[in-house]
Amino acid sequence: MRDGATKWAEVDLDAIAHNARTIGALIGPATALMAVVKANGYGHGAVPCARAALRGGAAWLGVSSADEGLELRRAGIQAPTLILGYTPEASLAAAAEAGLSITLYEGTTLEALRRLRPVRPVPVHVKVDTGMHRLGAPPSDAIALVEAVRSTSHLRLEGLFTHFADADGGDPAFTRSQLEALLEVRRRALEAGASGFLSHAANSAGLLRFPESRLDLARAGIILYGIPPATPWPAFPDLRQALRWATIVTSVRTVPDGETVGYGRRFTARGPRRVATLAAGYADGLFRVLSNRGSVVVRGRRVPIAGTVSMDQAGVDVSDVPGVTVGDVAWLIGSDGAARVSAEEVAAAAGTIAYEVLCAISSRVPRRYRGEA
Repeated sequence: MRDGATKWAEVDLDAIAHNARTIGALIGPATALMAVVKANGYGHGAVPCARAALRGGAAWLGVSSADEGLELRRAGIQAPTLILGYTPEASLAAAAEAGLSITLYEGTTLEALRRLRPVRPVPVHVKVDTGMHRLGAPPSDAIALVEAVRSTSHLRLEGLFTHFADADGGDPAFTRSQLEALLEVRRRALEAGASGFLSHAANSAGLLRFPESRLDLARAGIILYGIPPATPWPAFPDLRQALRWATIVTSVRTVPDGETVGYGRRFTARGPRRVATLAAGYADGLFRVLSNRGSVVVRGRRVPIAGTVSMDQAGVDVSDVPGVTVGDVAWLIGSDGAARVSAEEVAAAAGTIAYEVLCAISSRVPRRYRGEA
């Protein structure tokens, strides 16, 4: 590359904006869209992706921690932003001052919030554990938290929500039972006099498979980046994958018949083979488990990874691709002509999910953005 980079990820911000618009049209005007940009925007870059999603019509942003929310605020992004995870007491004041919305599900955080002396009311979303058993108050306790928020002058009940455990699974019954449990808590909260709060449950899979779960707010995570929640996914909307990941060839050599390649000698040449070395390894996010299993695209052809993926480098067998030379681009995720390797394919080869593949692309890989932020 002209700038000397040996690896990079290209992120199409217009694809992010398009996806937000498409999801917004799907859920309809009665439901607001939250763009979930936690984990550095699922590896795409939180700040530019947040801006692109807002340009595409998202009304809310979702993050995992106060630090992630404060990163958005430092970048000048003032859209409503919910911290979906736990906020320790030491971070509550900064989060409140920045206008971030706090998730509440237990008494320790409640008491810490009550000790705050903020300049304006702190928006709070009470999270209900309806079966995920990760974060959230049991339904029997959630109403007490709602009432505690309402009785504290500097707290404002902004939301009531849950998170689906199996919305992309084969049996819809459990997801529907989770939604029913949340709606029962909402019914009781309304009967107790609570009003003006948002109800939300749908994640990416939920908003696609369970329209009834979209409620006031839908939280789009993986689909914002153009990836289905699971593979295969029937009738996936017209969403665009936003990220391509590339590296370059740094060496090409002929390996004689019977010779081996890489750590542990896990690839043995059956006849003379041409093996290219790539400038990417597991420290960049190219999983070691892809050794002798994964594929990349070089010069418009899919080629197999040859041998053990090491920390900084990997080998690929380019024997069937004429003319491969130092400096050629190899697509770890992306396409060249008709040949393509998707994040879902990488995940399948690694025995994991596309979420992990994208989030694992390390900070050693520069992100390059095209389109309008």
